Amino acid sequence: MDDAAAHSYLQLALRLGYRTRGLGDALRAGVAPPDLLAARPAALASLPPATAAALSTARTVPAQAVGEFAARLSDCGAQLLPIHDALYPDPLRSIPDPPPWLFCRGDPAALSAPLVAVVGSRRASHAGLRLAGQLARQLADGGYAICSGLALGIDAAAHHGALAGGSTVAVLATGIDAIYPRRHARLALDIEQAGCLVSELPPGSPPQRGQFPRRNRIISGLATATVIVEAALPSGSLHTAAAALEQGRDVYVLPWSILHAGGAGCLYLLRDGAIPLTSLDELEDHFPRLSAAAPGADPVEERLLGLIGDGAPTLGALAQASGLDSSDLLALLGGLEAAGRVRREDGGYARVYCKPCQWAGS
Repeated sequence: MDDAAAHSYLQLALRLGYRTRGLGDALRAGVAPPDLLAARPAALASLPPATAAALSTARTVPAQAVGEFAARLSDCGAQLLPIHDALYPDPLRSIPDPPPWLFCRGDPAALSAPLVAVVGSRRASHAGLRLAGQLARQLADGGYAICSGLALGIDAAAHHGALAGGSTVAVLATGIDAIYPRRHARLALDIEQAGCLVSELPPGSPPQRGQFPRRNRIISGLATATVIVEAALPSGSLHTAAAALEQGRDVYVLPWSILHAGGAGCLYLLRDGAIPLTSLDELEDHFPRLSAAAPGADPVEERLLGLIGDGAPTLGALAQASGLDSSDLLALLGGLEAAGRVRREDGGYARVYCKPCQWAGS
């Protein structure tokens, strides 16, 4: 992304703040940021009325303010990933009303790993916290990264479990420079070092009630599936589940007793067709990487397989995401192809999940 493009996106972020509903759809459809900034009628017509009104009435941001905004991002170690950036995750780009950009602290390559969202109640039971940690650890050991919201309760337990076995992504409902709740400052630092923190809100944005449901669509949109560990009725976890279903993603639920009020939301989701997980032993039936992972597997190969995910990325895209040079990357891919773990497909490389094709010892 050149300086002019970055300047345009930063201008939009400063002008609109959190009022970006529909902007991601317009940018994905090809509307140019300079046309939006100039409030050209055709560009504004691509936006919902409220967003168009907010943009057309917002004051022009001086270049000095944009420079200060960029410096603020740099000071907190964050980078901007516009919707057209190569590191912006494809699953999120495809959802209705995608974020027009992400602010990211940590390794943005973590966003392209196979992600599973694990969310639930802030006021979780001891059993729920234990299950969330065990479930996240098991998925992380199998090559999945865990996506959650850094909240108290189930979210924090899922992040901790993932950090014990692999990588995790936290989606914030505040600016990328503000950790909420504050008691999770250390957890956020650990996540930044082993994965990444992301937000669609500009630095300095405080926690506001209306931003949490918006945040939840990003959690589910990044993930291939969402697991609800424990949720009351009503709860924010149900918003995440609803967003996942709207996005065409699977929703899994751990059942709870009909006498457990904190699990009433789980029973509600099961009644409406969510997929039950009655035992952690069932995870392998639903998440194929768990059955494909082998004891003693090479961590570089496993990371590469995670970057391939469920798509068929090109050699160039894998080189950029992995940081490997072409010769080392080709050697790894050749070995994985010979072992029947990847195949060439549509100009790229795709994973092979069938058990008869797995390498010896799997």
